This record gives sequence, structure tokens and C-alpha cells, in this order.
Amino acid sequence: MNAVFLFFIFATSAFASQWDTYPQVPKTASVNGFSDPIKSKLPSCASECADFSTKNTPCPYWDTGCLCVMPQWSGQVAACIAKSCSGEDVASATSLAYSLCSSVGANVWMMPGSLSTSLSEAAKGAVVASATATSEGDSSATSADVSSATETGSASQDSAKSESESKSSTTSENSSSASETSSTSSQNGSLQRTTSSVFLFLVTFVSTLF
Repeated sequence: MNAVFLFFIFATSAFASQWDTYPQVPKTASVNGFSDPIKSKLPSCASECADFSTKNTPCPYWDTGCLCVMPQWSGQVAACIAKSCSGEDVASATSLAYSLCSSVGANVWMMPGSLSTSLSEAAKGAVVASATATSEGDSSATSADVSSATETGSASQDSAKSESESKSSTTSENSSSASETSSTSSQNGSLQRTTSSVFLFLVTFVSTLF
């Protein structure tokens, strides 16, 4: 039981530390940290769409950045906007939400992919902010994710190629060294045989003189 409690404390601390680098936000709010900054700017059809309770998240109710990356909460907000608004009002509301999340360092407004689609459909041709992030496990991916994966794959291929070239060069050098050693040994053997032949010739020649 104690181990489970300690793990919970550790996990909570690790989660909270993710927001340490985000810009400071007021640690209080009349509704919540997401609704307060944009409520007066939202179209009337969406004026209450960000007023949901934050109890379905681990976030402090005033923590804007944390709420931005909670798909279960942001999904409620998105569903409300898609249901209550249409056209330019949808575009305006979603733009305000994305801008808010970017301003506090979250850079994404995370929600299930199906709700991102609902917002686009409700906009009826109006331009909706394209930075919608989807919840983990969704098949969608942003261009930044694809670019990052491509760069990582390219770096891996370059590394493998460099390693292969290095091994090939080392093998070639070792082969060359072995060839030189063999050649030297062959030359030494030939010299020894020649010396022996000359020595035997001299011994034979001298013996004939006596």
C-alpha cells in the first residue's frame, strides 16, 4: 500500500514538473484558467463553452496550459462550440482557443480527432485554425510530427552509412596491412634462401681447393 502511495506521489510530481517552463499564469480564476482570458472575446454562441468543471482532469482549475493538453476536457469545449456555433463563429472561437494555448506555452489545444473534424464541419467552409492536436493514440499527426520522424530516420540512415563506411575502411586497412606483412615475410624468406645458396657454393668451392 505504501509503495502504491509513493508511486502516486512520484507520478504526480513528474506530471506537474512538465509545466515548470510554461509562462506564469494567475493562480486564481473566476471560472477556470481557460475560460477567464477569452470569455469576453468569444462569440455569444460559445460564451459558456469553456465553463466546464475541470474535475475530470488532474489540473489546478486555474492552470491554462494544463487544460490545453487535456483532451477529455478540451473535447467538451470543442463539442460545445461545434454544436452551438457555425461558420465564422466557429473559426473565431477556435482561433481564440489556439492563441490562448500558444500564449501560455502549451502550443497545442489537444482533443480527439473526431471533434477536430466536427469543428471543421461546423465551420462550413470558414478557415479553422489548423494546429489542432489530437489525443494520444489517434492516427492523425501534425506536419511537425512527420517532419521530426523524417529527420530522425534520415539521421539514423546517415549514421548507419557512416558506420558501414568506417567498418569498410578499417577492413581495407587491415587487409592492406596483412598483405604488406605477407610480402615482407616472402621477401625475407627469399633473401634467406639466396644467402644459404651462396654460403653452400662457397663451402663447396673452398673444399675443392684442398
